[in-house]
Amino acid sequence: MSRTAALRVRAAVAVLLLGLTGCASQEPLPPTPIPRAENAVDAADMSHLPVLTAPTACAGYVALTFDDGPTEFTSDLLAVLDHYKVPAVFFNNGVQERARPREVERTKAAGHQLGNHSMTHPDLLSMDLEAALADIDASTVVHRDLGHEPPTMFRPPFGNTSPELRAAVESRGMIEVLWTVDSKDFEAATAEQVAEQSKGMTDGGILLLHDGKALTVDALPLIIEHYWAQNLCFGQVVTADIELPTAWFGLTHRARASKQEP
Repeated sequence: MSRTAALRVRAAVAVLLLGLTGCASQEPLPPTPIPRAENAVDAADMSHLPVLTAPTACAGYVALTFDDGPTEFTSDLLAVLDHYKVPAVFFNNGVQERARPREVERTKAAGHQLGNHSMTHPDLLSMDLEAALADIDASTVVHRDLGHEPPTMFRPPFGNTSPELRAAVESRGMIEVLWTVDSKDFEAATAEQVAEQSKGMTDGGILLLHDGKALTVDALPLIIEHYWAQNLCFGQVVTADIELPTAWFGLTHRARASKQEP
């Protein structure tokens, strides 16, 4: 056997052994952490954004939340948020996280909160409770398998929930988070319209936005400017001590915006 042929045989054996080893493994390999220096947020050119000044003293806190990610627009949202040093909450779908694990890593590395928004974004009320919970749990499994702690917040797709679903979610260690203002960015025609429809939050308020919308990215500086002008700062979502009203069919939840902890 020639030297070239021998090398080819060795290479084939190595590939075969590697494949067998991978098939035998029951646990997925942990993700490779993305150093902050490699994060696209740092590298993005934000010179086109307006100069905005954060309040020197906060009269209260509000929260930005983004549903349905990660998408091709997640890095753009992260770049704007990072530029203004504003935190947010990303309620991701499991299928999207599985498809874009680096965006999940970038979101976490940038200091944002991550929540469960189901695996496949179904109307959970159209399913029996067991099937609904299976879809929610599948999203938590994806999140965990990517190397992250299980989410402590859950937002039902379309806001469709019930006392039974909420209780089951809480038994899994997650609070149900709805919203106090809906930007309706999914049906807006301009960034200015998104920004206008995002007004109305007061201390503790939570704004519903969506990942995957170019207009939402463009509207983000306008939204930040509006609330900073009212001396409202952006914070994290925490568990509230009492039931609080939401903007969704008179439902309440035990969630509110609060100062982001370091």
